[in-house]
Amino acid sequence: MEKAELLQAVRRNLQWFEESGVMEPPDGSWGVAERLSVAEGEALEKMKRAFPAWTTLPQGLVIEQRRADCNFEAALLYKLAGEVLDDPECGAVAGKLLDFLYFRSGLLNRYDEGFPAGGWRWSHIQWRPTVWFDDDAWCIFIQLALAKLDPALDTRYDLKKWARQLAGELVPAMRRTFMAEDRRAPGEWHDPAGAWSGRLELPHWGSLAVMALARAAQDSPAPAAAAEIRRYHGYLRENLEHFTTSEFAYAILGAASAYRVFGEAADLELARQAGELLLAKLDPATGNLPAEHYEAPTGGRLADTIYTLNWSFLALQMLDELADDPRVRQARRLQAELLVSIQDRTPDPFFRGCWRGMYDLDKREWGGGDCFEGGAGSIYTGWTNAPISIGLLFESRRESLLSLF
Repeated sequence: MEKAELLQAVRRNLQWFEESGVMEPPDGSWGVAERLSVAEGEALEKMKRAFPAWTTLPQGLVIEQRRADCNFEAALLYKLAGEVLDDPECGAVAGKLLDFLYFRSGLLNRYDEGFPAGGWRWSHIQWRPTVWFDDDAWCIFIQLALAKLDPALDTRYDLKKWARQLAGELVPAMRRTFMAEDRRAPGEWHDPAGAWSGRLELPHWGSLAVMALARAAQDSPAPAAAAEIRRYHGYLRENLEHFTTSEFAYAILGAASAYRVFGEAADLELARQAGELLLAKLDPATGNLPAEHYEAPTGGRLADTIYTLNWSFLALQMLDELADDPRVRQARRLQAELLVSIQDRTPDPFFRGCWRGMYDLDKREWGGGDCFEGGAGSIYTGWTNAPISIGLLFESRRESLLSLF
């Protein structure tokens, strides 16, 4: 795919951020909302009960909660877009998003000793503070990535300081949660201290924690973090084939990150093993992977952009950089083409330039059903739109997330 096509898709997506109502005001000074919703029925009612702050527009709802991870992903998108597109206005929006996170949101834990130090509360409307293994892993990773991209940002926001503090909390959380099976949910690993949320037995949570700890260890070597990564990867090597396509992608994100930092052959082999499992399920005609995540509708001809294609695209880029395999390179190219081809082109600014949560390849339209978290009715800022556009920016330069190490 030509570089111009990739960058035009990114420009359309930035326009969606600024015109859809999901980033109001559009300069980023009050952050980005979690998502737009055009869901119906029980899925919509569950969203309203769980996230009781929304703006009603003619086309649907703006689910107004501000999440730290979604805002960090949007800030990284705008920072990278400013560089790749040579557009200072994008860099200015990135700065406004970070101003919101650090100075206005109240999401960062600076002083509460009963909450992980440097932790980011999941949502600004939550009554009870919650920190998630996956979301706060992205907060660690992106803070350190931004500090590398622009040291002036580190000076202004203390990015490295907060990321290192939170990484220091993540290590013992991983240690005590590893194989800590929850009696109420057999087979699931939950933090016995109740401080961190998420199912660590799944790469969705565990491998993102690995990615964050590896990136933190690059800046500040931490033997305890390396030990937790080794232990988790030992578990994955024995169980990887039992996971879904989404989990294979997450496993690559973690294993590739660990290999970049520690250079251990076992990490590269794990990334390749997950890559083989991913490629075995890839449609060679479209580049699609079957939707198999338990929080979204499932099906072989459904393109899931909340839990699968968004992460597999980034994962394949990383694997391509580490492993000289033409099959991986072809899969990366196919997924870039697929994502650009399904990007919304309708004239309505509520949708134009976005990726909704699921696309039905047979019907050639957004569809496949709705769930509380996954499905076509949810249009996420982070998780879907920002990561996909970040991937397209990397694709335009033949790079990957590894360039942020």
